[in-house]
Amino acid sequence: MKDSNGDDLMEGNQTCQANFVSQKVQPYVYLKISLTIEGEASGKLDGNQYKFLILQALKETLGQVGAATPVDVLKLFSDGISLVRIPSRNSDKLWAALTLYGTTPSGKRCAFRVIQSSPFLMGLASNSRDHWEASSS
Repeated sequence: MKDSNGDDLMEGNQTCQANFVSQKVQPYVYLKISLTIEGEASGKLDGNQYKFLILQALKETLGQVGAATPVDVLKLFSDGISLVRIPSRNSDKLWAALTLYGTTPSGKRCAFRVIQSSPFLMGLASNSRDHWEASSS
């Protein structure tokens, strides 16, 4: 390769290589969340009830401002596991609120557990830790 003066820009077999890392923050974070309610099957809840409990956790921890956090329950599985989408700027607050939440409005003890998080929905499709454990057995 030559510059405008005709001089060689690279000597010998050198190759030009560039590495790019995206610094862009994704607008949403996707969470895979598990909910366990004492003495009750978590599969009984519908999407609205599940979202209500998430918003209650935010409200108890962060007040009315926390309850205004946009939360989308994308998928609710029969075993109490859900896929949730939230703005990335609120992900730490939601995670903390879910961890601290312990009692439903009806007085039953409950626990949220964040199983996975990813800035991409496809990132929740599989868990690399599960594949690693299965292949080493």
